[in-house]
Amino acid sequence: MKKILLFAALMMGANNVSAQALSQGTILVDAYYGFPNLYKTILSATYADLGDNYNVTGYGPVGVRGEYLMSEKVGVGIDFGMNSLGVSYDYTGSTMDTATQTYPTYTDEISTTKIGVMVTLNYHIVNTDKVDFYFVAGAGYKNRSWKYESTDPNYESTTVSGTLIPVAARIGIGTRFWFTDNIGANVDLGFGHSGLLNAGLSFKF
Repeated sequence: MKKILLFAALMMGANNVSAQALSQGTILVDAYYGFPNLYKTILSATYADLGDNYNVTGYGPVGVRGEYLMSEKVGVGIDFGMNSLGVSYDYTGSTMDTATQTYPTYTDEISTTKIGVMVTLNYHIVNTDKVDFYFVAGAGYKNRSWKYESTDPNYESTTVSGTLIPVAARIGIGTRFWFTDNIGANVDLGFGHSGLLNAGLSFKF
């Protein structure tokens, strides 16, 4: 009988530890990379049939977010993310280089970078020592800058900053899988800031 009571006590203790894997005061930090870079996908498809003169580059969304647990279920945080896109075009100039008797080749590039930062509210639906499944909603500020550059000396670089609607927002669900007490992986699915899908590493403090 004593052995049974001891076993039951141990199991209850284990369940309490598991249930309180994330507790008030816990700090979570995620580093992530998102998919897709929507503008890059669209422009790559647009210029795919126009030859090698066009080149589309880009990265992101990429970012980092932090969260502070106000309770076992509710956390507040900050999410910072950015992405970039560039389209370059090679062409032959109309003025001959008298030294080489050839027409020089120039490159024009238009690039854009978006930076956003949000305040988030997370509700942790499942919270164990192995899995953290949560709902997230957030809103904040975003800004997009545009830059034009050319290797043609007759043109000057130009930078324009600003966006029509400077609001970053997101609603989604996410999951963290803990490999150890402090290190894991994260996957987030949603709409808005940081891509339709993002994933990366998680750290718990």
